[in-house]
This record gives sequence, C-alpha cells and structure tokens, in this order.
Amino acid sequence: MEPLDPPAQMSEHPVEHTADVITVQRAAREFAYDLGFPKEACDQISIVASELASNIVKYGVRGRVRLEAADDPDKGLGMRLVAFDQGPDFHDFEMALRDGCDDRGPLNPATMLGRGGIGAGLGAVARLSDDLGWAPVPGGGKQVWAIRYAKRSRKP
Repeated sequence: MEPLDPPAQMSEHPVEHTADVITVQRAAREFAYDLGFPKEACDQISIVASELASNIVKYGVRGRVRLEAADDPDKGLGMRLVAFDQGPDFHDFEMALRDGCDDRGPLNPATMLGRGGIGAGLGAVARLSDDLGWAPVPGGGKQVWAIRYAKRSRKP
C-alpha cells in the first residue's frame, strides 16, 4: 500500500533521542483525542507511536514520526502514523512482526534484554493497528506506517 495524499490535519515530530519517544507518544495520544477517538483507542495509538519512535532510536539512528488524519469511505475516521528513519531496510518484515523475533529470525532469550527489547514491538503495532506496512525511501532509509480507525471491526 502506498502512502496517501497529504491530509489536511498533520503534525510531524523529530526522533533522535530516547526523550523524543515520549514526545511522540504524547502527541499521538492528543492528536487522536482531538480527532475524536475514544479514550481506549487514544491509549492504544500512543503505544503504536511509542513503538514506532523507539524503533527509530534503536535501529534507524534518527528520523521522524508523522501523525495524519485519515478518512476512508468504508472505514471512516482514521489516524495514520508514519515513521521515517535513516536505518537499513527490513530483511524480512513478516518475521519482524512475530513476537520474540527480529527481521532475521528468532531472538536468543539470553541476549534479549541487552538489545533493548524482547522483539514484540512491531507485533504490538500490528495488533493495535488496522493496517501496517513499510517501504524503502528513495535516497536511503525506510518508512513504516500504521493506520488505526476509530471504529474497529476487530479488537486487539
């Protein structure tokens, strides 16, 4: 899926340091609230934002997270989160979505804590989102996007 045209409502937040993760998390929660999402959805969107931003810090060196209003004729009001980074492409995106794995396969339990995570972040993003994808960015880096609709047909 290709990213859609720029929305009328949007904000963008740089991510270079761990402290930026909290800024993005709060901004995403407030953005969702301002769009009219229910409180539980706002909380879940903040988790998605936190995971995307923390992955930039851990693996992408630096980047930004863009928050966008989305409107789908069938699904209604939505919010798109797009994380851009300067890191390497995914070796295997589907593998990275599995809990306990990275994009190359299962993680060694003895080294999980030393790497800054247990390999469940992108899986959580997938469970809390209605659509998730990624694409390389021309000139280097990648973008990962997640879309969440206010009215979900499924629960996490």
